[in-house]
Amino acid sequence: MPLAKKIILAILLALVVAGGLWLQLESQDEQPVTVVAESRHDPDYYIENFIRTGMDAQGNPSYVLRAERLIHYPDDDTALLDKPHLTQFKPGEGPTDTYADAGWVSPGGEEVLLTGNVRIVQSAKGSAPGSTTTSDKLRVRLKKGTGKKDS
Repeated sequence: MPLAKKIILAILLALVVAGGLWLQLESQDEQPVTVVAESRHDPDYYIENFIRTGMDAQGNPSYVLRAERLIHYPDDDTALLDKPHLTQFKPGEGPTDTYADAGWVSPGGEEVLLTGNVRIVQSAKGSAPGSTTTSDKLRVRLKKGTGKKDS
């Protein structure tokens, strides 16, 4: 092999080695991307057969919120509900039962948004007749009492 070809091959080999070293050094300077769990909208827990009872100032139930499943998101402290059923109690009236396909609970749990095939059933009490109302969406503000009993 002539000397000129050997020199050209040696230069090409040196360029390949130099390029590899340069790429290796460049990749070491980059910091790995770290995603903090709180910045993502990933659930931190699930509850099957969820039941939450809100109490009034006298210690009587003011509402019972049930769902087949609750999924909690820590980044914004919200929760999703599968097949929620809300029963509300008012003095002197029969209970009001609200059913839906899905639900969303606000941070702190003071507001519930029920969506999909919402059905509100007001029980009859005394001479007051019962009723049924349907909707696609319903927003409910839950009353705060002296405390809540979660189960």
